[in-house]
Amino acid sequence: MTDVVPGLVVQPEVWVAADPDSSGKSIVVEGASDSVFLNQYFSTKLQFGTAGLRAPRGVGPSHMNRVTVRVTARAIGLHLLGLGLAQNGVVIGYDARPDSDVYALDTALLLTALGIPCLLVDDPCPTPVVVWHQKMRSAAGAIVVTASHNPAADSGYKVYGPDGSQIRPPVDQEIESLMNFSDLPTEEDLAAIDGLEFLSGDEAIAAYVEAVIPSGNHRDASSSFPQWVYSPLCGVGGATMEAACLRAGIPFPVRVNNQFEPDGSFPGLPFPNPEEPGVLDAAYSVADKANALLVVANDPDADRLAVAVRSDLGWYQLTGDELGLLLCDYQLSKTSGEDRLTASSFVSSEAVGTLCAAHGVEHVRTLTGFKWIMEPAVSRSDSNWIFGYEEALGYSVNDLVLDKDGVAAAITFLEMWQELNSRNADPLARLDELALEIGLYVTTQVSGQFEAAAIEATLNTLRVNPPADLMGSPVVAMTDWSTLPDPFSANLLEFRSDAGIRVAIRPSGTEPKVKIYLEQFIAEPRGNLRNLRTDSYDHLESLGRTTLSWFEVDT
Repeated sequence: MTDVVPGLVVQPEVWVAADPDSSGKSIVVEGASDSVFLNQYFSTKLQFGTAGLRAPRGVGPSHMNRVTVRVTARAIGLHLLGLGLAQNGVVIGYDARPDSDVYALDTALLLTALGIPCLLVDDPCPTPVVVWHQKMRSAAGAIVVTASHNPAADSGYKVYGPDGSQIRPPVDQEIESLMNFSDLPTEEDLAAIDGLEFLSGDEAIAAYVEAVIPSGNHRDASSSFPQWVYSPLCGVGGATMEAACLRAGIPFPVRVNNQFEPDGSFPGLPFPNPEEPGVLDAAYSVADKANALLVVANDPDADRLAVAVRSDLGWYQLTGDELGLLLCDYQLSKTSGEDRLTASSFVSSEAVGTLCAAHGVEHVRTLTGFKWIMEPAVSRSDSNWIFGYEEALGYSVNDLVLDKDGVAAAITFLEMWQELNSRNADPLARLDELALEIGLYVTTQVSGQFEAAAIEATLNTLRVNPPADLMGSPVVAMTDWSTLPDPFSANLLEFRSDAGIRVAIRPSGTEPKVKIYLEQFIAEPRGNLRNLRTDSYDHLESLGRTTLSWFEVDT
């Protein structure tokens, strides 16, 4: 372990000297002479993606561990010191994954040693709760140790800037440049624990709920509320959701008991993401036994919301775009004024923009990710922010939390559901009404894993030689977002056909994958709307397979 290995971010013996984890030390010592091991764990360092850092737990700068966390925390601290904001402090929270509490404590102790006061929420806690506490305290930043809905082997690190939203370029690159693995922090670089300010999870949740969730004192107690089922998917949302229901005057849900308590191993949930097929099956089973009409779920850090409704054909999970349209429709009905502002990502459905235009409300299209969706809410302080969303089940229903909030969005949906129920309607019926009002929008998406070089080569080819048609319909417009000025510049191509089809293509920001978003718009839908949706969906699925084939390289 004394030989210097070229091309490594940090030498193994340097890592071993700084690593406080004895098991990690042993792994590095055993693998120090293995070039494959060194290349996998020590040749690269973590980089900020769409929503912070995420990676499997393991040794080396390419994985999440105590050394990587300390290096990242120091970089954030140096960044805040450079801005002259150290005195404003940082709020820190964490999820229920293994070692999240340890990573959070290390972060707080290192920042405190740099002279940055820290408030540590000392229990697993939803991301929106932590983000609200940052805004309430006007803190210089917030850090949430969470991998959200990633597989159980992963951990992560969400970082929020002085404006209360997720950090955006160039701030993330500035912090990355300060992540110095040539000088690793050690125990001597940490403050004493009595220098921290702690807040219990119960206190943190109670303050958030009182401030963010509207009181249900106005609710009509005589109005019936159908049975509903809730799952936090073994994450941290359960206690907060029930506290929010109590505040809002909404009856408690039927719990999915084996998924209600936080458990970072996610038993039975290899991908604890409510977008994945089969993830809500346990909730459906509970709902069938309870004769419930609705299933609600949060992802593990409770910043996303999934909803499924019982239909005459069985359980139907609303797409992210359908749920976004319903929530926006409700927010428009409950607010007024010419200064209202909404936003959604470019890859989300255009239905919300059309609906807002019909109500005379400004709608902004943004780059992918909530760090961009909330930017108008931050920069347009003269406007009344009422809604923002992305198709990946992220929703903002107020400006008290400058990020997606699965708990507040759930309460908003439940209020809407009760209102629909009072007139013998349901969310699916309201979607039909909206289709007749603004036109029918049907969306889906596909993705495929390819080599990064092949993805980039195909995108460049499409820029020069775009498709002439989409499923026989002539292409009438193409937008290359890479040619647009900041903050709209992105590696995204968009094609539109004469028949109302829109295809948006972008590479994933975190893995060698291409993502394709497809939408069909029918301006004046006629006949059976269910059949129209099914036909459009099948059409888009076929187009998605065709589009993926453009990226296939003969070998």
